[in-house]
Amino acid sequence: MALDDRDFGGTSHTYPVRDEITGEIVSDPDGFPIAELESADYLDLASSMSVEERAAGERAWRFGHVIVDEAQDLTQMQWRMIGRRARGHSMTIVGDLAQRTNGAHGSWSDILPVEFGSVNRFDLSTNYRSPGEIAPYAAAVLQTIDAGLSLPESIRESGHPVRLVDLAGQGVTPTATITSASVDAALDLVDKIDDGRVALIGCSPPDVDHPRIRALAPSASKGMEFDAVIVIEPAEIVEQPHGLGLLYVALTRTTDYLVIVHQRPLPELLARVAETETH
Repeated sequence: MALDDRDFGGTSHTYPVRDEITGEIVSDPDGFPIAELESADYLDLASSMSVEERAAGERAWRFGHVIVDEAQDLTQMQWRMIGRRARGHSMTIVGDLAQRTNGAHGSWSDILPVEFGSVNRFDLSTNYRSPGEIAPYAAAVLQTIDAGLSLPESIRESGHPVRLVDLAGQGVTPTATITSASVDAALDLVDKIDDGRVALIGCSPPDVDHPRIRALAPSASKGMEFDAVIVIEPAEIVEQPHGLGLLYVALTRTTDYLVIVHQRPLPELLARVAETETH
């Protein structure tokens, strides 16, 4: 039986490095040995080191299954790293192509490495987060990103229409206007949502010293949700690299209220929706 001595934090552990079925030492495509343990070996090590410690110390450690979240933004090198850590490329991959902010949008077949082979794909058709009032704005951005992308259908409506705060022509500096109006909107929403959370999302969101208000850049809000969201200056967000994806992220973080505050004209895709909604 082949043995391998490794030093983890000053403590030496000896354990077999072998295939679970054949008992033979195997290597991954890059020539590194794959560390495999049988159930009895796991029990022996359980009292001395965690799975996390062993995975960190063994360069060729492979997990039985890997779950990847926010998968739409991974680079080819990151996929290569994850593929080496997932035995048999056994993975659950979760992502939203509309929120991709790294490289070209493409399709999943363009993004996933070819060596992963065939995959079982499931598209969510139901939106459990954002209420129906948000859908026209999110759909407009989505269709601009890629006409082939479809927006999941919201299961509910909040009863609160999207509120647009147009600050153009008020005779004060844009920064002062945006800052004060955004903070005022956040404080107003805090009073409406009981113990909920409010987010100020923009390229340079004003910081507010309040335990229930978060100030975030669009990229930092990925994967998060709030009871109310104030999206600040959409035109500025769209101008950023992958700006449409970032705007889509910002618009879809709310579970209830959405307020859009702008000094500059709204991007045309949002302006068309706003005009339709007010008539």
